[in-house]
Amino acid sequence: MHCECLIIDDERVLADSTAEYFNLFGVKTKAVYSALECRKFFEENETELVLLDINLPDGSGYDLLKEIKENHDEIPVIILTANDFEMDEVRGLELGAEDYITKPFSLMVLRARIDKALKNAG
Repeated sequence: MHCECLIIDDERVLADSTAEYFNLFGVKTKAVYSALECRKFFEENETELVLLDINLPDGSGYDLLKEIKENHDEIPVIILTANDFEMDEVRGLELGAEDYITKPFSLMVLRARIDKALKNAG
């Protein structure tokens, strides 16, 4: 399976509703809810962009970001998290994230950032 955007977030309602919103606007999106599910996704699927939460039930999103960048450096990663500390943002950007967005967020603004990131990547 190929999707344009993969959302990795353990807040299922938020992840599913965000994916549904993007799909309505023609951005083929899939949501997974853990680091393990993300790894399984990449075994058989592809994506053009990742939205990544830092606080996952089975590990650190920072560790997952490093792993994604080591194996799929061409895929832009945008961190989407409740962590609003400046040092968290700096760490994410230093590890290779293209952007850092804190929750709560505007779906319209997030979609605009996703569209821009997909355009820049392609």
